[in-house]
Amino acid sequence: MFCLFKYLPLLPLAFLISCDSYPKEDTGEVFRYNEASGITSLDPIYSRDQASNWISKQIFSTLVDTDSSLNILPNLAESWTVNNQGLVYNFSLRSDVFFHNSPCFSNDSKKLTSKDVVYSLNRLKNPSLGSPGAWVLENVNFIKSDGLFNVLISLHKPDPSFLSKLSIPYCGIVPIEAIKYYGNEFSFKPVGSGPFFLKAWRLKDKLVLRRNRRFYQKDLEGNSLPYLEAVSVRFIPDRQAAFLEFIKGNLDFLTGVDASYKDQLFTKDGSLKEYWSKKYKLYRTPFLNTEFIGIRSTDPNPSYLSDSRVRRALNLSIDRNSMIKYLKNGIGRSAYGGIIPIGLTGHKEKAAWENPYLFQKDSAIGLLKASGIFKNSAEGSLDPIILSTTSSYRDLCEYIQNAWEEIGIPVQIDVLPAAVFREDKSNGRLPVYRASWIADYPDSENYLMLFESKMSAPNGPNSSLFKDSEYDDLVRKGKHGISDSLRCYYFMQADQKLHDESRLIPLIYDESIRVLPKEWLGLSSHPMNWLDLRRVKKDKG
Repeated sequence: MFCLFKYLPLLPLAFLISCDSYPKEDTGEVFRYNEASGITSLDPIYSRDQASNWISKQIFSTLVDTDSSLNILPNLAESWTVNNQGLVYNFSLRSDVFFHNSPCFSNDSKKLTSKDVVYSLNRLKNPSLGSPGAWVLENVNFIKSDGLFNVLISLHKPDPSFLSKLSIPYCGIVPIEAIKYYGNEFSFKPVGSGPFFLKAWRLKDKLVLRRNRRFYQKDLEGNSLPYLEAVSVRFIPDRQAAFLEFIKGNLDFLTGVDASYKDQLFTKDGSLKEYWSKKYKLYRTPFLNTEFIGIRSTDPNPSYLSDSRVRRALNLSIDRNSMIKYLKNGIGRSAYGGIIPIGLTGHKEKAAWENPYLFQKDSAIGLLKASGIFKNSAEGSLDPIILSTTSSYRDLCEYIQNAWEEIGIPVQIDVLPAAVFREDKSNGRLPVYRASWIADYPDSENYLMLFESKMSAPNGPNSSLFKDSEYDDLVRKGKHGISDSLRCYYFMQADQKLHDESRLIPLIYDESIRVLPKEWLGLSSHPMNWLDLRRVKKDKG
């Protein structure tokens, strides 16, 4: 058989996973997309960003899933019950789920059972493995098998968001045999039960998934899913180059708004330009993603960032409406409040905030004067803010730099390689940084935990190192509230505290943008921007 990979330079096994040919056109439909940021592991317990999540969702299955309305759906678990105290969950598993074929099994494959679920979730919790997603199960008391296809999970305290958490890619179920067989190489040789399996992967170049013909789900007409024969993922870091590949027909999917092509593709109000609308379809939906500037609370640098008046001044100096219009072609909503995005319980509309972050340059200057930061500083001698980012968001940071310098705050932009930025941010090393948070699960606590003391970096996603017992107590009460109204109340109070103290600089409540050739059907939108390829196919008409 012709092997495309054998003409490539020899690479370590981890870089070159398979020497089977890529799928040919006559074997079925191939959906092709680019992932600019790349991935380094396919082990679900390390699936910490959107790039990894998208692929993890294709390879692995979770106990439950969420639909486009954020309803909880059965997946590996076909049903479940919860006791009256909300502490014990009893999951009944499907009995027709097989793992992908692999040499780790004595008979090529095997059925997924409760033992695999118990093993996978306990593995996620295992502190020695250092999963960034271990927090998902922090409230779990025990997980045990109660029969071949039954799993019991006991919680320490009631958690209304627990089922949502189990839909996160971190909770992908893996076979015990594969972990034992592959060891550390499991990150490059994943075995799951999802709609696709890994066929080939060359790091920083290309990854190919093939259809899992034993996948357990069917469509409403009884046809087996997925429809696609294969998924081809390129890793082109230059977004302009990826855009050119898209318009040449070498990629089937474009997502997001990038400065390198946005004005070629979109109007200022975020619609497709007439030329492109003849060939492509635009899907634009609300997206549970908040873009913001993070400010380190512990050991702030410069030291004047310890003053809440300075932090509020930085917020009021930014014209978010203009920023979105010119940098994102009108895609997204101005972030006027806290970290909780539009669409989640606890989010407050602009009118509900007593002091929303509106563009008020004069007020910003007045706050800086009141803070006294200029009194002991000669002109131009104020320590600059070092604003860290990656090249993808340099234009946004330059916009903010200009806004802050207009009120007398010097700014230097530190553009870091993506991997270095992620490492420094996850360890709390960056004093001021551009960030975004895409919902792992549809609950406000997923955003508020970014500022919980116990979630401080490097052991959690609190890169700002903010620590406040009153805030922690509000979040805790919201998490374990016995009613939706009570949870909403405490979440609003926690978000209000972040806002009142200007612990972050919220910028944009985002929207999801997807552009596809018109012949592609079935790629549904999702508020968390999940990539669901199970029902994607080409129009044969």
